[in-house]
Amino acid sequence: MSTRPVVLHLGGSAASDYYEGVSVVYAAGCLEEIAEHGTYTNVACIVHLDGSWSFPCNMSEEARSSAEHMSIDQAVLKIKELSPAAVVPHMFCLPGMTAFRGLCDVMNIPLVGNPAAAMALSTNKWQTRAVVASHGVKVPEAEIVSKGEVPKMQPPFLIKPCNEDNSQGISLVRELSTLQKALDNAFQFDHEALVERYVPLGRELRVAVWENDDKTLQLLPCIEYFLTEQDPIRTAAHKLVTDHSGKPVGFAPVCRKCPADIDETLREKLRDLATRSHKALGCRDYSIYDVRVDPEGEPYFIEASLYCSFAPKSVVVLMAAQAGQDQRTVFEMLVNRAINRKKAAGTKAVGMKG
Repeated sequence: MSTRPVVLHLGGSAASDYYEGVSVVYAAGCLEEIAEHGTYTNVACIVHLDGSWSFPCNMSEEARSSAEHMSIDQAVLKIKELSPAAVVPHMFCLPGMTAFRGLCDVMNIPLVGNPAAAMALSTNKWQTRAVVASHGVKVPEAEIVSKGEVPKMQPPFLIKPCNEDNSQGISLVRELSTLQKALDNAFQFDHEALVERYVPLGRELRVAVWENDDKTLQLLPCIEYFLTEQDPIRTAAHKLVTDHSGKPVGFAPVCRKCPADIDETLREKLRDLATRSHKALGCRDYSIYDVRVDPEGEPYFIEASLYCSFAPKSVVVLMAAQAGQDQRTVFEMLVNRAINRKKAAGTKAVGMKG
Protein backbone atom coordinates (compact mmCIF):
# COMPACT_ATOMS: atom_id res chain seq x y z
CA MET A 1 0.00 0.00 0.00
CA SER A 2 1.34 3.44 -0.92
CA THR A 3 2.70 5.55 1.92
CA ARG A 4 2.78 8.69 -0.19
CA PRO A 5 0.75 11.60 1.20
CA VAL A 6 -2.72 11.91 -0.34
CA VAL A 7 -3.42 15.25 -2.01
CA LEU A 8 -7.08 15.95 -2.77
CA HIS A 9 -7.78 18.03 -5.89
CA LEU A 10 -11.14 19.72 -5.31
CA GLY A 11 -12.83 20.81 -8.54
CA GLY A 12 -16.18 21.35 -10.22
CA SER A 13 -18.76 24.00 -9.44
CA ALA A 14 -21.84 24.39 -7.29
CA ALA A 15 -22.90 27.44 -9.31
CA SER A 16 -22.76 26.91 -13.08
CA ASP A 17 -21.72 24.67 -15.95
CA TYR A 18 -19.41 27.46 -17.08
CA TYR A 19 -17.37 27.37 -13.90
CA GLU A 20 -17.35 23.58 -13.85
CA GLY A 21 -15.80 23.79 -17.31
CA VAL A 22 -13.18 26.31 -16.13
CA SER A 23 -12.35 24.05 -13.21
CA VAL A 24 -12.00 20.92 -15.33
CA VAL A 25 -9.71 22.66 -17.84
CA TYR A 26 -7.29 23.81 -15.15
CA ALA A 27 -7.51 20.76 -12.86
CA ALA A 28 -6.92 18.39 -15.78
CA GLY A 29 -3.83 20.36 -16.77
CA CYS A 30 -2.44 20.14 -13.25
CA LEU A 31 -3.16 16.43 -12.77
CA GLU A 32 -1.71 15.52 -16.15
CA GLU A 33 1.48 17.42 -15.34
CA ILE A 34 2.02 15.87 -11.90
CA ALA A 35 0.90 12.33 -12.78
CA GLU A 36 4.44 11.06 -13.30
CA HIS A 37 6.09 12.84 -10.38
CA GLY A 38 5.31 10.12 -7.85
CA THR A 39 5.57 12.41 -4.84
CA TYR A 40 1.93 12.24 -3.76
CA THR A 41 -1.14 10.11 -4.32
CA ASN A 42 -3.33 12.62 -6.16
CA VAL A 43 -7.10 12.12 -5.90
CA ALA A 44 -9.62 14.07 -7.98
CA CYS A 45 -12.86 15.18 -6.32
CA ILE A 46 -15.62 17.00 -8.21
CA VAL A 47 -18.56 18.99 -6.85
CA HIS A 48 -21.49 18.99 -9.28
CA LEU A 49 -24.20 21.53 -9.99
CA ASP A 50 -26.92 19.23 -8.58
CA GLY A 51 -25.10 19.08 -5.23
CA SER A 52 -23.64 15.62 -5.72
CA TRP A 53 -19.94 14.77 -5.49
CA SER A 54 -17.77 12.29 -7.39
CA PHE A 55 -14.22 10.96 -7.28
CA PRO A 56 -13.18 10.12 -10.86
CA CYS A 57 -9.93 8.20 -11.41
CA ASN A 58 -8.77 11.06 -13.65
CA MET A 59 -10.19 14.18 -15.28
CA SER A 60 -10.97 12.70 -18.70
CA GLU A 61 -14.54 13.04 -19.93
CA GLU A 62 -14.95 9.25 -19.83
CA ALA A 63 -13.76 8.99 -16.23
CA ARG A 64 -15.91 11.90 -15.10
CA SER A 65 -18.99 10.50 -16.84
CA SER A 66 -18.62 7.03 -15.32
CA ALA A 67 -17.72 8.09 -11.77
CA GLU A 68 -20.29 7.33 -9.08
CA HIS A 69 -22.15 10.37 -7.74
CA MET A 70 -22.76 10.60 -4.01
CA SER A 71 -24.24 12.97 -1.45
CA ILE A 72 -22.14 15.48 0.46
CA ASP A 73 -22.48 13.31 3.59
CA GLN A 74 -21.04 10.32 1.74
CA ALA A 75 -18.32 12.49 0.20
CA VAL A 76 -17.25 13.80 3.61
CA LEU A 77 -16.95 10.25 4.90
CA LYS A 78 -14.93 9.23 1.85
CA ILE A 79 -12.61 12.18 2.33
CA LYS A 80 -12.18 11.21 5.96
CA GLU A 81 -11.21 7.69 4.84
CA LEU A 82 -8.73 9.10 2.33
CA SER A 83 -7.21 11.24 5.11
CA PRO A 84 -5.68 13.77 2.71
CA ALA A 85 -2.53 15.54 3.81
CA ALA A 86 -3.56 18.63 1.82
CA VAL A 87 -6.16 19.88 -0.64
CA VAL A 88 -5.51 21.84 -3.83
CA PRO A 89 -8.60 23.91 -4.73
CA HIS A 90 -9.55 24.07 -8.42
CA MET A 91 -12.96 25.71 -8.00
CA PHE A 92 -13.54 29.13 -9.57
CA CYS A 93 -17.18 29.85 -8.73
CA LEU A 94 -18.07 32.01 -5.73
CA PRO A 95 -19.12 29.06 -3.48
CA GLY A 96 -16.02 27.17 -4.57
CA MET A 97 -13.68 29.99 -3.65
CA THR A 98 -15.38 30.63 -0.31
CA ALA A 99 -17.72 28.01 1.19
CA PHE A 100 -15.86 24.95 -0.08
CA ARG A 101 -12.50 26.31 1.06
CA GLY A 102 -14.15 26.94 4.40
CA LEU A 103 -15.35 23.33 4.47
CA CYS A 104 -11.74 22.19 4.12
CA ASP A 105 -10.88 24.32 7.14
CA VAL A 106 -13.77 22.78 9.12
CA MET A 107 -12.47 19.32 8.21
CA ASN A 108 -8.98 20.40 9.26
CA ILE A 109 -7.44 19.64 5.85
CA PRO A 110 -4.55 22.00 5.04
CA LEU A 111 -5.40 24.16 2.05
CA VAL A 112 -2.84 25.16 -0.56
CA GLY A 113 -3.06 28.88 -1.28
CA ASN A 114 -5.32 31.60 -0.02
CA PRO A 115 -7.81 31.04 2.80
CA ALA A 116 -11.57 31.39 2.44
CA ALA A 117 -11.65 34.80 4.14
CA ALA A 118 -9.19 36.33 1.65
CA MET A 119 -11.07 34.77 -1.25
CA ALA A 120 -14.42 36.13 0.00
CA LEU A 121 -12.96 39.62 0.14
CA SER A 122 -11.26 39.40 -3.25
CA THR A 123 -14.39 38.23 -5.07
CA ASN A 124 -16.10 41.54 -4.28
CA LYS A 125 -14.37 44.04 -6.54
CA TRP A 126 -15.75 47.11 -4.75
CA GLN A 127 -14.65 45.93 -1.31
CA THR A 128 -11.27 44.74 -2.61
CA ARG A 129 -10.36 48.08 -4.14
CA ALA A 130 -11.50 49.92 -0.99
CA VAL A 131 -9.27 47.77 1.20
CA VAL A 132 -6.14 48.05 -0.95
CA ALA A 133 -6.71 51.78 -1.49
CA SER A 134 -6.80 52.25 2.30
CA HIS A 135 -3.31 50.72 2.35
CA GLY A 136 -1.88 53.19 -0.14
CA VAL A 137 -2.47 51.34 -3.42
CA LYS A 138 -3.49 53.47 -6.42
CA VAL A 139 -6.87 52.50 -7.92
CA PRO A 140 -8.95 54.11 -10.70
CA GLU A 141 -11.90 56.32 -9.82
CA ALA A 142 -15.03 54.20 -9.39
CA GLU A 143 -18.60 53.96 -8.16
CA ILE A 144 -21.04 51.13 -7.58
CA VAL A 145 -24.57 50.91 -9.02
CA SER A 146 -27.51 48.60 -8.45
CA LYS A 147 -30.20 47.57 -10.90
CA GLY A 148 -32.27 50.58 -11.92
CA GLU A 149 -29.47 53.05 -11.22
CA VAL A 150 -27.21 54.77 -13.72
CA PRO A 151 -23.63 55.91 -13.17
CA LYS A 152 -22.84 59.53 -12.32
CA MET A 153 -19.46 59.17 -14.01
CA GLN A 154 -19.09 60.20 -17.62
CA PRO A 155 -17.47 57.88 -20.20
CA PRO A 156 -15.07 56.35 -20.86
CA PHE A 157 -15.45 53.76 -18.12
CA LEU A 158 -15.69 50.01 -17.58
CA ILE A 159 -18.76 48.29 -16.23
CA LYS A 160 -18.30 44.90 -14.62
CA PRO A 161 -20.28 42.70 -12.22
CA CYS A 162 -19.15 43.31 -8.67
CA ASN A 163 -19.03 39.60 -7.80
CA GLU A 164 -17.97 37.72 -10.92
CA ASP A 165 -14.64 36.45 -12.23
CA ASN A 166 -12.96 35.47 -15.46
CA SER A 167 -13.93 38.81 -17.07
CA GLN A 168 -17.53 37.74 -17.54
CA GLY A 169 -20.00 40.59 -17.99
CA ILE A 170 -17.36 43.28 -18.54
CA SER A 171 -17.89 46.11 -21.06
CA LEU A 172 -16.05 49.25 -22.07
CA VAL A 173 -18.42 52.22 -22.40
CA ARG A 174 -17.04 54.98 -24.61
CA GLU A 175 -20.41 56.59 -25.44
CA LEU A 176 -23.58 56.88 -23.36
CA SER A 177 -25.51 55.26 -26.21
CA THR A 178 -23.98 51.89 -25.22
CA LEU A 179 -24.52 52.32 -21.48
CA GLN A 180 -27.75 50.35 -21.10
CA LYS A 181 -26.41 47.38 -23.03
CA ALA A 182 -23.33 47.33 -20.80
CA LEU A 183 -25.46 47.52 -17.64
CA ASP A 184 -27.71 44.71 -18.85
CA ASN A 185 -24.63 42.62 -19.59
CA ALA A 186 -23.21 43.13 -16.09
CA PHE A 187 -26.51 42.55 -14.32
CA GLN A 188 -26.78 39.10 -15.89
CA PHE A 189 -24.16 38.05 -13.36
CA ASP A 190 -24.74 40.15 -10.25
CA HIS A 191 -27.17 42.63 -8.71
CA GLU A 192 -24.42 45.22 -8.33
CA ALA A 193 -22.02 46.58 -10.94
CA LEU A 194 -18.69 48.33 -10.54
CA VAL A 195 -18.27 51.40 -12.73
CA GLU A 196 -14.56 52.06 -13.08
CA ARG A 197 -12.73 54.88 -14.84
CA TYR A 198 -11.06 53.56 -17.99
CA VAL A 199 -7.29 53.84 -17.65
CA PRO A 200 -5.91 54.72 -21.10
CA LEU A 201 -3.97 51.88 -22.65
CA GLY A 202 -0.35 51.97 -21.75
CA ARG A 203 0.42 48.42 -20.63
CA GLU A 204 -1.66 45.50 -19.33
CA LEU A 205 0.25 43.43 -16.76
CA ARG A 206 -0.27 40.55 -14.41
CA VAL A 207 1.82 40.96 -11.30
CA ALA A 208 2.39 38.33 -8.61
CA VAL A 209 4.24 37.82 -5.37
CA TRP A 210 4.81 34.68 -3.39
CA GLU A 211 5.88 34.12 0.17
CA ASN A 212 9.34 32.78 0.84
CA ASP A 213 9.91 30.42 3.75
CA ASP A 214 10.92 33.39 5.92
CA LYS A 215 7.60 35.14 5.09
CA THR A 216 9.25 37.80 2.94
CA LEU A 217 7.49 38.49 -0.36
CA GLN A 218 9.20 37.93 -3.70
CA LEU A 219 8.02 39.70 -6.84
CA LEU A 220 7.82 37.19 -9.69
CA PRO A 221 8.56 38.07 -13.34
CA CYS A 222 5.52 39.87 -14.76
CA ILE A 223 3.36 38.91 -17.72
CA GLU A 224 2.43 41.54 -20.29
CA TYR A 225 -0.65 41.15 -22.49
CA PHE A 226 -0.49 42.99 -25.78
CA LEU A 227 -3.72 44.85 -26.52
CA THR A 228 -4.70 47.46 -29.09
CA GLU A 229 -6.78 50.64 -29.06
CA GLN A 230 -9.43 48.72 -31.03
CA ASP A 231 -9.39 45.87 -28.49
CA PRO A 232 -8.08 47.52 -25.30
CA ILE A 233 -9.44 45.27 -22.52
CA ARG A 234 -9.28 41.55 -21.76
CA THR A 235 -12.66 39.80 -21.75
CA ALA A 236 -13.68 36.19 -21.13
CA ALA A 237 -13.14 35.45 -24.84
CA HIS A 238 -9.45 36.35 -24.43
CA LYS A 239 -9.01 33.64 -21.80
CA LEU A 240 -10.95 30.47 -22.62
CA VAL A 241 -12.49 28.75 -25.64
CA THR A 242 -16.07 27.57 -25.13
CA ASP A 243 -18.24 24.98 -26.86
CA HIS A 244 -21.65 25.62 -28.46
CA SER A 245 -23.27 25.69 -25.00
CA GLY A 246 -20.83 28.25 -23.63
CA LYS A 247 -18.91 25.76 -21.47
CA PRO A 248 -15.12 26.23 -21.44
CA VAL A 249 -13.17 23.47 -23.17
CA GLY A 250 -9.67 24.93 -23.49
CA PHE A 251 -7.43 27.97 -23.49
CA ALA A 252 -7.86 30.83 -25.95
CA PRO A 253 -4.90 31.97 -28.08
CA VAL A 254 -3.11 34.79 -26.33
CA CYS A 255 -0.54 37.41 -27.23
CA ARG A 256 1.64 37.93 -24.18
CA LYS A 257 5.23 37.97 -22.98
CA CYS A 258 6.83 36.64 -19.83
CA PRO A 259 8.99 38.07 -18.50
CA ALA A 260 7.69 41.49 -19.46
CA ASP A 261 10.24 44.19 -20.15
CA ILE A 262 10.09 46.18 -16.92
CA ASP A 263 12.53 48.89 -15.96
CA GLU A 264 13.65 49.28 -12.37
CA THR A 265 11.40 52.29 -11.69
CA LEU A 266 8.26 50.47 -12.74
CA ARG A 267 9.42 47.26 -11.06
CA GLU A 268 9.64 48.99 -7.69
CA LYS A 269 6.17 50.50 -8.14
CA LEU A 270 4.76 47.07 -8.99
CA ARG A 271 6.56 45.46 -6.05
CA ASP A 272 5.07 48.07 -3.72
CA LEU A 273 1.57 47.64 -5.19
CA ALA A 274 1.65 43.84 -4.91
CA THR A 275 3.22 43.78 -1.45
CA ARG A 276 0.74 46.26 0.01
CA SER A 277 -2.19 44.44 -1.62
CA HIS A 278 -1.03 41.00 -0.44
CA LYS A 279 -0.82 42.17 3.16
CA ALA A 280 -4.03 44.24 3.03
CA LEU A 281 -6.13 41.35 1.71
CA GLY A 282 -4.72 38.78 4.15
CA CYS A 283 -3.24 36.62 1.39
CA ARG A 284 -1.25 33.45 1.93
CA ASP A 285 1.37 31.65 -0.17
CA TYR A 286 0.93 33.84 -3.27
CA SER A 287 -1.26 36.52 -4.82
CA ILE A 288 -1.82 37.77 -8.37
CA TYR A 289 -3.02 41.16 -9.58
CA ASP A 290 -4.31 42.65 -12.81
CA VAL A 291 -2.51 45.96 -13.23
CA ARG A 292 -3.06 48.66 -15.81
CA VAL A 293 -0.13 50.99 -16.49
CA ASP A 294 -1.14 54.34 -17.97
CA PRO A 295 0.84 56.04 -20.78
CA GLU A 296 2.80 58.01 -18.14
CA GLY A 297 4.00 54.80 -16.49
CA GLU A 298 1.74 54.87 -13.41
CA PRO A 299 0.38 51.45 -12.38
CA TYR A 300 -3.22 51.06 -11.19
CA PHE A 301 -4.61 48.11 -9.24
CA ILE A 302 -7.54 46.64 -11.21
CA GLU A 303 -8.35 43.27 -9.61
CA ALA A 304 -6.96 40.56 -7.37
CA SER A 305 -6.80 36.99 -8.69
CA LEU A 306 -5.98 34.85 -5.68
CA TYR A 307 -6.18 31.38 -7.19
CA CYS A 308 -3.83 29.01 -8.99
CA SER A 309 -4.46 25.45 -10.19
CA PHE A 310 -0.79 24.76 -10.98
CA ALA A 311 -1.55 23.73 -14.55
CA PRO A 312 1.38 24.42 -16.92
CA LYS A 313 -0.46 27.49 -18.23
CA SER A 314 -1.37 28.83 -14.79
CA VAL A 315 -0.02 32.32 -14.22
CA VAL A 316 2.10 31.56 -11.15
CA VAL A 317 3.64 28.54 -12.88
CA LEU A 318 4.52 30.58 -15.98
CA MET A 319 6.03 33.37 -13.90
CA ALA A 320 7.98 31.03 -11.65
CA ALA A 321 9.50 29.30 -14.68
CA GLN A 322 11.10 32.60 -15.63
CA ALA A 323 12.56 32.77 -12.11
CA GLY A 324 14.13 29.34 -12.53
CA GLN A 325 11.45 27.28 -10.73
CA ASP A 326 9.67 24.54 -12.69
CA GLN A 327 6.06 23.44 -12.15
CA ARG A 328 7.02 20.49 -9.95
CA THR A 329 9.16 22.65 -7.67
CA VAL A 330 6.40 25.24 -7.25
CA PHE A 331 3.64 22.69 -6.71
CA GLU A 332 5.55 20.59 -4.18
CA MET A 333 6.88 23.62 -2.33
CA LEU A 334 3.36 24.95 -1.71
CA VAL A 335 1.80 21.54 -0.97
CA ASN A 336 4.55 20.76 1.55
CA ARG A 337 4.15 24.19 3.08
CA ALA A 338 0.43 23.54 3.61
CA ILE A 339 1.18 20.17 5.19
CA ASN A 340 3.76 21.75 7.48
CA ARG A 341 1.30 24.45 8.55
CA LYS A 342 -0.90 21.75 10.02
CA LYS A 343 2.04 20.05 11.70
CA ALA A 344 3.05 23.33 13.26
CA ALA A 345 -0.50 23.94 14.49
CA GLY A 346 -0.90 20.51 16.05
CA THR A 347 -1.96 17.00 15.11
CA LYS A 348 -5.77 17.07 15.17
CA ALA A 349 -7.30 14.28 13.11
CA VAL A 350 -8.81 15.13 9.75
CA GLY A 351 -12.59 15.29 9.68
CA MET A 352 -15.20 14.73 12.35
CA LYS A 353 -14.44 12.88 15.55
CA GLY A 354 -15.47 9.29 15.90
